[in-house]
Amino acid sequence: MQIARTILILIALPLADSTLFAYRVVLDPGHGGRDMIPHTLYGDKFDRRLGVYLDKFREGARHKGVWEFEVMHDIAAKAKAILDLTQTAEGKEKFRKILAKYGKAPASPESIEAFISRPAGYTEKYFENKDDVNAPFRLYDYPDQKTGALQPGTISRINALEPELVITLHLTHTESPSVGAMATVITPGYKTYELAQRYAKNPGSRGKVRDKLARSAWSRWFVSDDRYKPFPSFMADAFIYYIGFWCKPDGISTDYKKFRGYRHNLVQWSYADSDPIVESLYGQKGERYATTLAAFEPKGPFWEREKAEPEDWRREGGVEGFGGDNHYAGMEVLRFTRKAFVVNGFDSPSTAPKILKPYISTWAVPTYVNAVAAFVELAHTTSKRDHLRMAKYRHVYAEAVAVSAYSLIYGLDVKTTSGFPKGEAIDLGRYQNLAGGNYFKRVKKS
Repeated sequence: MQIARTILILIALPLADSTLFAYRVVLDPGHGGRDMIPHTLYGDKFDRRLGVYLDKFREGARHKGVWEFEVMHDIAAKAKAILDLTQTAEGKEKFRKILAKYGKAPASPESIEAFISRPAGYTEKYFENKDDVNAPFRLYDYPDQKTGALQPGTISRINALEPELVITLHLTHTESPSVGAMATVITPGYKTYELAQRYAKNPGSRGKVRDKLARSAWSRWFVSDDRYKPFPSFMADAFIYYIGFWCKPDGISTDYKKFRGYRHNLVQWSYADSDPIVESLYGQKGERYATTLAAFEPKGPFWEREKAEPEDWRREGGVEGFGGDNHYAGMEVLRFTRKAFVVNGFDSPSTAPKILKPYISTWAVPTYVNAVAAFVELAHTTSKRDHLRMAKYRHVYAEAVAVSAYSLIYGLDVKTTSGFPKGEAIDLGRYQNLAGGNYFKRVKKS
C-alpha cells in the first residue's frame, strides 16, 4: 500500500477484500481540539520562519450538551460506514436500498473509497496526548513537541490522499429560523480576489471596484470583525489571501500587528515555495512576499495554480451561478439533507431545515485542498429543532452525506423539485483529463 494511503490508516482502513476504487471521498469533520493558552504554543497556523503559531486553535461551537467536534465526527463516521457498503457485493445491495429512498437506484452501485480526516477528538486518549492535545486536529502543519519534526495537518493529510471530493462538516451557533437551517461555506477564485488588487493598486478605480463587487454574487461577504463592514471585510480577507496580513478597516493599509502567515506555505504540497525563496524574497517590494497589497505581485507555483482554469471550475461560475463546483457540491449535500429528513419521516417539506445564503470568506479548506470541496454548516444550535436533530438524528445526516457523495460522483436519477437535490454528477473528467495529467494527482510535494 502506498505511503499516501497509510497516512489515515488507523481511522480509515479499507476492508480486507477491497482492491482498487475509482474515486475517493474524504469526510472532514471540523475542529477536534481545544483553544488553549498560550496560542503561540497551542494554536494553529505554525510559521516555520518565526517558529510560532500565528492564530488560536478554533475549537468549534457547543450548546446545551451538543459539541460540534463530537457530533460532526459521529456523523462522518456513520457516513463512512454507509459508503463502505459499496466495497462488497452484499454491502452494495444494502446501499442500493438506501439510494432507492432518494431516486432510481442503479442495479449495482459503483464503489467509493471513504476516509475520515481526523480522529474522534481531544477527549480520546487525553492523558496520552495531554502535552499537545491539538496535534491531530490542526488544519496546518505543526512541529512535534518532542522532536520538532514537522507533522502534516488536516489539509496536508487530505491532499496526500488525492481525493476527488472532500465534504467538510460543521455546525454553527448563529441565529436561525425555528425549523433550523443549513448553509454552504464557499470562497471565490482568483478572478474575484483580483478586484482587491485593482482596488489597492489603482486609486482611480476604487469606486468601480466597489460597485462591481456590490453587484456580484460575492457581495454578502462574511464579517468576522465588527469594525469591518462587508467591503472592508472582503479587502481584509484578500490581504490575508495575498500577503498574509490583515488590512486596517480602511481597506488599504496593512495591519502589521495581525499576520496570519503565507497559508499556501503552511501545508505540504507541490504548490508551496521553497524555504530559500521565502527567505530571500520576504518583505521585498514588487514580489510575492511584499507587505502591502499595492506592491504585491503573484509569482510562484501557488499563484500559477490560482490563475489556472481548474481553480476557476472549483470556485467561480458553475451550476449555482457562482462558487463553482464547490458551491454546487455543498448545495447538493444540503438538499439531500433536507430530503433525508423528509423520506425518513422526521420532517415534511415545510418543516425541513431551510437552506440559507452561503457564508463567503477566505476559508482554508475550500482553497487549499486540491479536490472538489463541499463545505457545509449542517445545523444551527440556536434552533430547538436543529438541536434535537443533532442530539437524536445524526444517522439521518450521515445517510444524506453518504448519498450526496455518491450522487456527486456518479449521479442519481431523482425527481427534482424546489429545495431538493438535482442528482447531477460533477464533471470530474475535465479535471482528470487535463493536459499535463490529472489535476487531483498534482498535489503531492515532490
